[in-house]
Amino acid sequence: MNSIKLLSSNEFSGTSKELQDKLNEKIERCQNLTTYANTEASLVGIIRGSIDYFDNLDDGFLGEGNTYGIPNIKVDHFANNIYRLINAIEYLGRLWKLKIEKNKDIKLLLDIRTIIVHSGEQLTKLESLDLEGYKDSQLGLIFTRKRHNPFHFLNEFSNMDYCIQICNDKHDKTKKNNLSKVDHHIDNESYLDIEIYLKATEVRNIILHHVEKFLDYDGESRINEEPKALPDIKNKVINEEAGSINFDKISELVSKTLRGGYAKENGVDHWDGFGLKRFYEYSQDHLDISDEVRAIIKKRIIARMSKYWDDYQNENLTEDNLQNLDIRSVFSDFTPNFEYKGYLEGEKLFQRIAPFFNTKNQHDETDIAYLAQFINEAEKALGKRLDLEQSVDSLVCQYFAQSIQLKIES
Repeated sequence: MNSIKLLSSNEFSGTSKELQDKLNEKIERCQNLTTYANTEASLVGIIRGSIDYFDNLDDGFLGEGNTYGIPNIKVDHFANNIYRLINAIEYLGRLWKLKIEKNKDIKLLLDIRTIIVHSGEQLTKLESLDLEGYKDSQLGLIFTRKRHNPFHFLNEFSNMDYCIQICNDKHDKTKKNNLSKVDHHIDNESYLDIEIYLKATEVRNIILHHVEKFLDYDGESRINEEPKALPDIKNKVINEEAGSINFDKISELVSKTLRGGYAKENGVDHWDGFGLKRFYEYSQDHLDISDEVRAIIKKRIIARMSKYWDDYQNENLTEDNLQNLDIRSVFSDFTPNFEYKGYLEGEKLFQRIAPFFNTKNQHDETDIAYLAQFINEAEKALGKRLDLEQSVDSLVCQYFAQSIQLKIES
């Protein structure tokens, strides 16, 4: 008979509330727009429930053992809760890119779970027990210190709550070659019984420490995925000497994540770079724009796109700190002041007046009431008429071009 006294290798000194708070913080840091919401909700629920279950583990956590041949319902509940929790941590760790190793205490508890749940079938693989040569392991009796013969809880085991027997068998067939040797199986060690002693407080420590280790671990976590480096082609897509920008190539490169401000919704691609592209091309195509205004537009947009490219590559900058490609930001020092500017230009311009200006898709949708109000206020501020003969997007470009011209003249 071999005896194992399961004691926690690490002390857990926290509380279940602290673990729940850490779990909440972990969710905030690790969940993002690529989260598998239904999967992760289930896994988090298992961890929450397990924290409470193991924190409140008492000295009767296995009930009355298995006096009647099959385990008490509490035994199965305990075993399955261990399995669910360890699996949930491991699976969630894969989703959140956190790899947590199982220590020897956890592996022994998982072996106990396997023995409890799978006895009745041939068991040959237990991770923590050295059972080389044995062809099967089965659950023996589960003794509880409160109800059974104290013989099982003597000396160093006197303060343990339960004793679980694991019965191992080599399936030896050589006995038939020497039937007269009555102690053949003893010499051959054909049978091996292992007793594992458990105590509720020690099991609690083992499990909650494993949960805490998972929640504290950040070594390989990727809360927000590191920005994917753009290829070394900046001089090709943003040629300052030639005064050219390949907006389409840049948008293609940044379109895979939200980091660069690129978003897809309802089949529409949104990116402020598309608005700059419209204005850039408008300035090149319209002959009524002066060379000085055209040069300012080109210089401003190339400089902003160049800084945007460099910032995108800087992993120390968050998405919020990247260069703003909104045309209103790039040319903010040129547009005139008027009474409802904050409302019409700042709030409604790309919501209601020209909602497709910063999109890849061409569409002339507009809210006529807001459009008329904007034209009226902008014309008064500029002292010039705005032409709506082409499109709403063209009108927006015209407004910014006229604003630059007015600034130069004044």
